[in-house]
Amino acid sequence: MANKKLISILVVVLLSVVVYFYAYKDHRNIANEGAALADTALAIKDLLVQNNEAFFNQTLEVSGVVTAVEDKTLTLNDALVAQFEIRPTVTIDQQLTLKGRCIGYDDLFEVVVLDQSIILD
Repeated sequence: MANKKLISILVVVLLSVVVYFYAYKDHRNIANEGAALADTALAIKDLLVQNNEAFFNQTLEVSGVVTAVEDKTLTLNDALVAQFEIRPTVTIDQQLTLKGRCIGYDDLFEVVVLDQSIILD
């Protein structure tokens, strides 16, 4: 009887440890990840219009011209919206390359949306 209790306790402890490490993984660091795709904003938009799930949750490197800047977001070539943690210091018509996590294609605004973005140059 004591062996069954000991085995049960060990199983519960082991299961608890596994669940803890599964649930509390380290956060992704987009800056250190390699890009799954590197292209222009317009080319990436064309790819995602055809298949919205193609690059979902993957890191993309995008280049283009800044067409709009709002609080913590900027728009490249009116085709891609990038969201940042802090307000980016860029100007309209500036050429730049950025990296971020793709969260999909927005059918309503017809743009690709990236979050966790960083400016590379």
